[in-house]
Amino acid sequence: MKPGRTSLIALLSLAVMACQQVPVENASSDERAAVRTRLAAEYFKRNQYGVAMEEAQKAVAINGVYAPAYSMLALINMEIREDAQARRYFQKALELAPRNPDFHHNYGYFLCDRGEWRQGIDHYLQALRDPLYATPDKTLVAAGICAEAGKWDSEAKSYYERALRMQPASNQARFFLASLLLKQGEITQARTYALMLARQANPSAADLWLAVRVERKLGSKESERRYAELLQQRHPNSLETSRLLAEQYD
Repeated sequence: MKPGRTSLIALLSLAVMACQQVPVENASSDERAAVRTRLAAEYFKRNQYGVAMEEAQKAVAINGVYAPAYSMLALINMEIREDAQARRYFQKALELAPRNPDFHHNYGYFLCDRGEWRQGIDHYLQALRDPLYATPDKTLVAAGICAEAGKWDSEAKSYYERALRMQPASNQARFFLASLLLKQGEITQARTYALMLARQANPSAADLWLAVRVERKLGSKESERRYAELLQQRHPNSLETSRLLAEQYD
């Protein structure tokens, strides 16, 4: 379970909606650049990176100080592994809009993904400074994942716990906190969160595999067997089922 890239472009609306809302002949440069940026986002979501790049570049040509277009260009270049360009566009977006929490989140994601964990966490924390930021729990989970990658497990735990205080129903925070607690040997605490996930109506393969491993550590053979059967029945072709059958519990 990893935060998906869709969250990185959450602010960008569907292109069709944008075009309907802004009559081109009456539009300002900001509005016309926004239409192109939203088109770029739509193509990006469809993995049509070349066309997405063209639309984002058109947005910049229309309005050279429209920050979301640079953020979009950064995301595209990140996806195609043009890291120098991506970094340049992230920095340009933040130069134009230094307090934008989404830009900080996106740049933080890029930095963490490239192994620059401390710098990435710093940008996540910048995003959290905005009291009106819509998804602080997701950014806290992302910061936790980044901290774990940097081997700062205590810091990671604090981020996951903060995310749960902000959003007690966050399955993402529950999953990563339970996984970390399992790794740290705090099995009873891990079980609390793992079972919340496994007892949902439609638990994922990752949720059920986590429950299997927690119950195995506790020596709860019957519960381990039950979750193992559920995993195989509901997700027979998953990586987690393959690991179960191969007895790769660690």
